[in-house]
Amino acid sequence: MNSIRIRFSLMLVGSVLCVVILASAVMSQMILGLVEKDFRDGLTSRVAAFSNSITFRGNDAVFHLQPAPIEGKLLEAPTKLLQEAFQKSQANFDIFVKQTPDGQRWASIKMGPGWLSWPIREHAPPPEVWWGLAGWMVLITVGVIGVALTVAHQTTNQLKLLQSMAMSVGKDGVLPVLKEEGSIEIKATAQALNMMGASLKKAMDSKIRLVAAAGHDLRTPMTRMRLRAEFLNEREREEWLHDLDEMDHIADSAIQLVREETVGKGTEHVRLDELVGDVCAELALIKMRVTIAGLDHSSVKISPLALKRALRNLIINAATHGGGAIVSLRVHDRRAVVLIDDNGPGIPEQFLASAFEPFFRADPARRQSIPGAGLGLAIAKEIVERQGGTLEIENRQPHGLRQTLSIEIDIANVSSVAA
Repeated sequence: MNSIRIRFSLMLVGSVLCVVILASAVMSQMILGLVEKDFRDGLTSRVAAFSNSITFRGNDAVFHLQPAPIEGKLLEAPTKLLQEAFQKSQANFDIFVKQTPDGQRWASIKMGPGWLSWPIREHAPPPEVWWGLAGWMVLITVGVIGVALTVAHQTTNQLKLLQSMAMSVGKDGVLPVLKEEGSIEIKATAQALNMMGASLKKAMDSKIRLVAAAGHDLRTPMTRMRLRAEFLNEREREEWLHDLDEMDHIADSAIQLVREETVGKGTEHVRLDELVGDVCAELALIKMRVTIAGLDHSSVKISPLALKRALRNLIINAATHGGGAIVSLRVHDRRAVVLIDDNGPGIPEQFLASAFEPFFRADPARRQSIPGAGLGLAIAKEIVERQGGTLEIENRQPHGLRQTLSIEIDIANVSSVAA
């Protein structure tokens, strides 16, 4: 019985049966109590009425009839029913059912020279019966709802396996290996997920090997092309070498992008303000227009080489396409926020969502005037997200672009940084 389907079915059937049996037992006890009470009250009232119409003389009993029917309001429906019943039994008696001011019902029967008045009970169920029926229905309803909620909880609890798997997928798209244990369905699900994870990892490894091999194989014909370009005239040679440099840069960027997809989050404690300052200083040495607008002290837990590469791409992008980069670092809401602003033309709003796509260019005409493979933003976003941060871009007003890198600060080192 190691199947979820069988266990849920047995639990559902057993729970519903228990609820019905329990509710029926409670209802039966209430009905039995009402029947006994009705019998006692009816017998008591009849004996009391009978004793008022009898006198005893020694061992003899004299039955006294009343001269007239009992006084009260005539009840036509019960009177008609009793008259029909007596007619069926071939007993011709005059009979009236009346209700006295105290609410008691009496049947007055014409017997010879007088009338016999006999108390009768109302045959409608007493209020206790209706309360008991309502209680029975409430017990059934509450019990069934409880069983349904329990089964739903048990069912969705098993689905947490899929939820945890979806949440634990790494940035590289690889699934962690699951333990193949538990019920039959859970084992089958774990086996299927493990097989899917293995297939994904194999596909990712194959993609990395393919791109790396393509980049490596490209270098041989590119080297031959460089040698042949040396025999061309100066003007053609410069154009060929420029194109070959661009091809070489594209191949290197593609390989770098694929490699970044396999790098995990860093665990090294790094002063982010110092790292940003070092990158700005290095770019300024190669005549990049970079301005620091303020760096707050902050410490983060990252891979410094990877994040430095991302910062270089972002700042170079602003300095190249925006006419200069204005870099600042602020600490806000336990996060370190790096702002990289420029005063360039920005990116058209309809293209902002595609800016992080590989080989993206807002203006394809720039390919000839400004070098680059169009992979800088894609590589930077991949690095930042793998380090646990976020990267966003937006247009500034009236012109320019803002690149915002946000990453959680290292709380354990806040005090040491402040010191």
